[in-house]
Amino acid sequence: MQIQYSLSFPAPHTHYVEVTMSIKQITQDALQLKMPVWTPGSYLIREFQKNIDFVEVTYNNNTTQRVQKTNKNTWIVDTKNQSEININYKIYCFEYSVRTNFVDDNHALINGAATYLYVVGEEESSVEVSINPHSTWQNISTSLNTKENNKWIRTAANLDELVDSPIEIGNHISYFFEVENVHHEIAMYGKSNCDIEKLIADLKSIIEEEIKIFGAHPCSNYVFIIHNTNNSYGGLEHKNSSVNHVTRWSYDDENYQKAISLLAHEYFHLWNVKRIRPTTLIPYNYEVENYTDTLWFFEGVTSYYDDYICYRAGVTSLRNYLSIVENNLEDALNTAGADTQTLAESSFDTWLKYYRRDEHSNNAQISYYKQGAIVAMLFDFIIIKETNGEKCLDDVMQSLYSDYLQNPNEGIDEAKLIRVFTSVSGIDFAPIYHKFIHTTATIKPAAYFNALDLNLNSFSPDNSIHLGMKTKWENGRIIVTELDKNYGAYQSGINVNDEIIAIDNFRTDKDYKKLFEGKSLNHSITFLLSRNGIIKTIDVKLSEDKRKKYSITQNSNKKDFTDKYILKWLGQIL
Repeated sequence: MQIQYSLSFPAPHTHYVEVTMSIKQITQDALQLKMPVWTPGSYLIREFQKNIDFVEVTYNNNTTQRVQKTNKNTWIVDTKNQSEININYKIYCFEYSVRTNFVDDNHALINGAATYLYVVGEEESSVEVSINPHSTWQNISTSLNTKENNKWIRTAANLDELVDSPIEIGNHISYFFEVENVHHEIAMYGKSNCDIEKLIADLKSIIEEEIKIFGAHPCSNYVFIIHNTNNSYGGLEHKNSSVNHVTRWSYDDENYQKAISLLAHEYFHLWNVKRIRPTTLIPYNYEVENYTDTLWFFEGVTSYYDDYICYRAGVTSLRNYLSIVENNLEDALNTAGADTQTLAESSFDTWLKYYRRDEHSNNAQISYYKQGAIVAMLFDFIIIKETNGEKCLDDVMQSLYSDYLQNPNEGIDEAKLIRVFTSVSGIDFAPIYHKFIHTTATIKPAAYFNALDLNLNSFSPDNSIHLGMKTKWENGRIIVTELDKNYGAYQSGINVNDEIIAIDNFRTDKDYKKLFEGKSLNHSITFLLSRNGIIKTIDVKLSEDKRKKYSITQNSNKKDFTDKYILKWLGQIL
């Protein structure tokens, strides 16, 4: 069967892409067409088919009729006595994110899962994609191979490659560079304060450092699609590319780390999750949730390495990197949900919870990104200590990638992770793995830092009183937006969306905390509030701030052998 797609943008200001799917050499009496309901790397059912107005089929006698759905993402086409047909549909594209389609009069971002119907049974067939750009658009960037050097005609070996290859079309600027004989493109859309020469130099250093970890590069070309935006931030990895949103003025000294770390993160995924994959994601099932309890490894380990790689590549200073580690510890260890959800549960339930956060999420969930990064770092420390500074987490990643190269379709599960950690560290890693991944036992990182002859100093914030309440100032009112279950406001019955009118009979304003400054712990203050228009009075007991801040220093009584440990982690002594 031959399958060709044509993407057209005759009126991009209406936010539509028009798709024609030409199918030839048909031998069946009916074809089943489907559309993915999620995209790899973003673990939520997103119902991309909701943006299709309707689907039509045109037969070789030029008759056209609508194709009926049999369920939300499936269409059945009658092809009796038909050797070739055209499927036509339009997709509304106006959700601006790294995982969805967006079309306007300036440019188009096309993501595969949100665009292509596919023929059931032909998932391994190669396909061709022709792009008919709007007359004002001159540039295209994608990792898909060209056909006969025509940049507007691309090919994909199978459905997975088609879904996993985003396309940027418009008048963006492309920059090119080489690292280890791999061709790289930065497709930059939108104005920004980016110093492109610095960005390219830093990316080269980061890429070289990541290649050192795994021992080889997995592809021959790679595309960074970067959208400089007003206020959105994030990325999505692909097998030969990534789509990244960076706030346009964040390339300055104060914010650059966040931008470069994002690019380092998505690039690291070239190995960790795009090649080294969970068994339950081989092959991808684009119709339903693909559950795994190891996302903490694929996202958490990658989150540990993103800033760490920037430091090792010389992009980030030692002091700045240690500050990042300190802040990450604060974020992860001060999360109220740490006593409720395990890392395995956080990984498994991502389809339900991670992308659907609400006002209570912080009390019942943890982030497999943040908490996973902390655990990855502590596992790194354990390996360094147990091998007398000879090995580290790099060796785990090298081993997993080596196994992938020998058997790309095998995948990994928890049992394999434990075997590799055990092999690299030389100790039975199963009890350690179980404690950190399958229980809510409190993480006490200080001992692991001490093993490297580093002090992890913890201290309380300057203000010892904490209500555990976040608020916003809206139209002259103080509105409660989030509550921490460990503190007085939650425990006394304050609700999210309550309007705080007065505290101890004094009218509140933006600086409402001044109304109870100076009061002692366990002192009660009285809130006058409005809940759904009903006036209520609630007494709230002031509670001690249990949150911790952290600082990392070197032990003044350091022993010579521990220098080897610190050098293994940081490459230098503090």
